[in-house]
Amino acid sequence: MPRSSMDEGLQLELFPEPGQSRKSPVHVAHSPLLPTTSPTSTEESEDEGALQRALERLNPQQNVDIRYTRNRTVILSLRPDRQGRTVLRAHQCFRTAPDEIADAAIRLYLTRARKAQRRRWSHIVTLFHQQTAAPPDTDGTSKLAPGVHHDLRAILHRVNARWFDGELDLDITYGDRVARRLMGRHERRAPRNLVVVNPILDHTWVTEWYLEFLVFHECLHEVFPPRPMGERMILHPPELRARERQHPDYERARTYERWLTGPGWPKLKKAAQKKTSQQA
Repeated sequence: MPRSSMDEGLQLELFPEPGQSRKSPVHVAHSPLLPTTSPTSTEESEDEGALQRALERLNPQQNVDIRYTRNRTVILSLRPDRQGRTVLRAHQCFRTAPDEIADAAIRLYLTRARKAQRRRWSHIVTLFHQQTAAPPDTDGTSKLAPGVHHDLRAILHRVNARWFDGELDLDITYGDRVARRLMGRHERRAPRNLVVVNPILDHTWVTEWYLEFLVFHECLHEVFPPRPMGERMILHPPELRARERQHPDYERARTYERWLTGPGWPKLKKAAQKKTSQQA
């Protein structure tokens, strides 16, 4: 039996934290699991929201604050604030969620349960967010970071032309957070989706063919989005994996990334930190 979510800060993301597998499916008893009942109206939920009502219904003795956010990646998180008070932060789409969704979110974070049951709850809330939350707006092309040593816009243009017949309409940028295990991600955005690349890769030591493969992989998410399949929710559908293996750099890119996130990581990180200090 897993520890209670109250034991430490936990979060549910659209993309996994560095070090967590992006391949692991979320198992469910059947799919889809979304209820047929209509969400509570916004007017009825302005005071407390669906999660607060679910907390009072399921665990009224629990001393937890509910706060709704517009976070772009983390849809639910449980951790203390600066005053030490436990806070469940949730994407604003959960404010008007049906009771079944709100109950699943509260149970996922504030109750003990077997791993299989927690996977079901996780699937329910993730699928609800995916199907109801409006994608956040991109900050604007002027605020995107194409890079200094490797021009991401040029790389995306080449990948799009070669592998997707120039049909993809995407933005691309380097992110603002260095992560050891997550080299890139694909985000739902408006008016165009966004590919975000780990900023540590904007370095002369990183080969450009690897960046082209990485961008190719993230572009595949535009063509093959995550979806429920049978008893699980998968981020990488079989057709995405099959298309990925057709790339001529598939095998050496996997080998290169293992080196990059393993033996090569300390040297690359040290060089990146040195570059940052020089720019400051």
